[in-house]
This record gives sequence, structure tokens and C-alpha cells, in this order.
Amino acid sequence: MIIEQEAGIMGWKGIRVYLTMKEYVTSGSRLDTWKSQMAKRVGEQAASMIKVLAMFEVTEVRPLVDFGQGWERSI
Repeated sequence: MIIEQEAGIMGWKGIRVYLTMKEYVTSGSRLDTWKSQMAKRVGEQAASMIKVLAMFEVTEVRPLVDFGQGWERSI
């Protein structure tokens, strides 16, 4: 879920994102490369906590609360 909170509950915006995992990597050069790139952004200690690189496909996007408005009008 991706939610943008407002002062009142009726002002909240959001979408539900449905994903399917396509692939995951627990070792090897792809994971090492990704971790080294992340270390530049978040630091070595945070990057060292990453144990799995997972790739997903977005299969569906829907409104947080579906009144038939379509997800585009929910953001």
C-alpha cells in the first residue's frame, strides 16, 4: 500500500499495489554489486544487512478504497 495521510480520514489518498516475485538472489555478483551501490547511499552498515535481492512485477494497481473511481484518481 502507498498512503498519503491528510488531516481527516476522508482526505486520505492511496493505492494498493499487487506484486508477483519473479526472481531472487541470495549470493553472487548481482547481489554484491547492488549492495555496493546501496552502501554509497545508506552506508556500509545498512548495506551489510541486505541479505536478498528480490525482483517483482506489478500485476495490479487498485485504489486504497475502491468506489469504481480507478486508481489514477486515488493519488
